Amino acid sequence: MIRSTDMELGKLTISHLDSGYNLIYTNLTDEKLAGLYVKNNDELAFNELVSRFGDKIYRLSLRITKSPHLAEEILQIVFLKLIERLGDFRGSSKLSTWIYTITKNECFNYLRKSNKYSYTHLSKDNNLKNGDQENYEVEGIDTGNNPEEMALNKEQSEFFNNAINKLHEDYRIVYQLRDIEGLSNKQTAEALGISVAAVKSRILRARNELKGRLSKLFPEYQS
Repeated sequence: MIRSTDMELGKLTISHLDSGYNLIYTNLTDEKLAGLYVKNNDELAFNELVSRFGDKIYRLSLRITKSPHLAEEILQIVFLKLIERLGDFRGSSKLSTWIYTITKNECFNYLRKSNKYSYTHLSKDNNLKNGDQENYEVEGIDTGNNPEEMALNKEQSEFFNNAINKLHEDYRIVYQLRDIEGLSNKQTAEALGISVAAVKSRILRARNELKGRLSKLFPEYQS
């Protein structure tokens, strides 16, 4: 399995454990690392990007495809795309947002080609009750209402992961980016090509559905 710390892409071998690895790269921003790779073909800079994003790309791919095998293939495809296209990054968004967009697109393209893609877009994102809209003004969420905070042991964590996979695709992807990967509402919207209002709608619905599922199995978390 391709991981962020040890990766081979064609003839290019990238290893986070290379003896020549310079720890100063760990202090650079994602955007500066991308610039070094584009301008100087700096493998150490790209190596650091692999280290930072490998697991995140894999997790998002796995959440969309629900297949470890496909997620591994897409991980390799995305890094090959980055090798080819980092020069196209213009800095209008964060590099992480740009990478998540590529990952999402590659997942959907792969599923379409495999005839496994039946995406149904939800159209009720903006049909919100006033109370819901008020909740959206808060960027984060009280840990007492965060379904992920409920998963305190292995059994709950496994159930929680399964519950996420049962969400509608719209909700599942937004939840992965917003609450698991920690993107802001704006970054999530940019990565998925949707409005911030849609992100707020979907994340609230995802959290409520997950909380409901957990509360049914674990009554102590109903409050």
